[in-house]
Amino acid sequence: MSTVTNLQQVKWQRHADEQALKSLDATIADAEKALVILLHRRRELVNRLGINKPDHDPEAA
Repeated sequence: MSTVTNLQQVKWQRHADEQALKSLDATIADAEKALVILLHRRRELVNRLGINKPDHDPEAA
């Protein structure tokens, strides 16, 4: 294999890796947004159920 072919292959692989990284970053960003939404919904349910309030601590009320 010639040096030119090796350089082209390295450039192609770098480009492919950069595209894969972009795709993973976008997937992670989407997952983080979904997590924020889920945590918000969970917090609303915990508040509605009163789970976050102590049952037998009059000073905490």
